[in-house]
Amino acid sequence: MSFVIFDTEYTTWEGCLEKGWTGQKKKEVVQLSALKISDKLEVLAEFSALCKPSINPILSDYFVNLTHITNEQVNKSGEAFSTVYNNFVNFVGNDTCYSHVWNADFIYKADGEIIENNILLYNLSIQQSLTYRNIAPIFKKLYEENKISVTHQSSGQIAGILGLDKKIENLGLNPHNAFYDVYSIYEGMKYFYPQSVELLKYFERM
Repeated sequence: MSFVIFDTEYTTWEGCLEKGWTGQKKKEVVQLSALKISDKLEVLAEFSALCKPSINPILSDYFVNLTHITNEQVNKSGEAFSTVYNNFVNFVGNDTCYSHVWNADFIYKADGEIIENNILLYNLSIQQSLTYRNIAPIFKKLYEENKISVTHQSSGQIAGILGLDKKIENLGLNPHNAFYDVYSIYEGMKYFYPQSVELLKYFERM
């Protein structure tokens, strides 16, 4: 058994979280990062790519300050979302893709919804649909069973909550960078191993 942990960063502006992405302000994927993981929680492969947004090609100062991803980086290394998505599909293969949204259930697509919305936004024709699941309910259960009090978390906060941030400081990144966030999820899963994998398999059977 293997599975994929992934995370996205997408265009945003100050106030969008409260007011929504209205008018020409769309959630265009700017970064897509992922890890392919074995059931023994070994990292089998890494994936990380920048996308060039086309509806709003200039990243907002709010987004840059939040993610530390700059316009210069995207202009230099970014590719079209269609290219990044096709590469991601090849990376995933037949595995299930897990991302993190705290206030949603296991079968919620989480960041998979962002990806699918971008497919619609750019009017892309896709050959293969991926299976998306939300890993946050597994962490909620792990915290409950281990008597750890957590009322809310983002994916990038998991490592800090569990005192594991030193393990990923060598990445030289910060929370709200998708590559940092997938490693934050991964370190959290390792912290609770083998309980975490057992819960993952249990949720899949539900």
